[in-house]
Amino acid sequence: MDDKIVKALQNKIGTYEAEISELKEILNKKDEEIANLANSRDELSSELEEFRSKLSELKSKANDLEKLNSEVYDLKKTITLKDDEINKLRAELEGSNELKKSLTEKESKIKELTDALSEKEKVFGEQKSRLERAETELTALKPAEPTEYTSEERLVCPRCGARGKDLKVEEDKSKILGYVGHKPLYGRIHVCKRCGYKF
Repeated sequence: MDDKIVKALQNKIGTYEAEISELKEILNKKDEEIANLANSRDELSSELEEFRSKLSELKSKANDLEKLNSEVYDLKKTITLKDDEINKLRAELEGSNELKKSLTEKESKIKELTDALSEKEKVFGEQKSRLERAETELTALKPAEPTEYTSEERLVCPRCGARGKDLKVEEDKSKILGYVGHKPLYGRIHVCKRCGYKF
């Protein structure tokens, strides 16, 4: 081949390579633009979702407002009806002397009943104090519970085999046997002093 043809081909190759690099740069820029546009699209989508949720909230609030408006309207209507009833009753009350008379009688009866109730409350208080005194006397007369030093030779701790003075008796607050007046009477439970086992 001739040198001129080779040089011409080399020039063409150089031109093509320059064009290719320019096209690659353009392609990279386009890719960046596409990525930026995709990000913008995602941001716009999230904003759109936020706006949609806000719109749905506003719609629900608008519905609530409608309900409240209807409730207010109903309540105003009811208040008007009640005002009419009150005016009628006031007219009846003012025009009727018998109602006033019966009201005075009922008030005097209420006073009598209140006085009787206060007397009965006084008697009840006295009886309650007597009952409390009787309960304290009964508690004082109740036989003493066995102390921790009471020897119960038959009892043996199931865990460690302790017996006698190594065992003590306590009240079992979870087991109420009955009531003496207002005070609960609890069951008993054995406690081992050595190992702390309750049985």
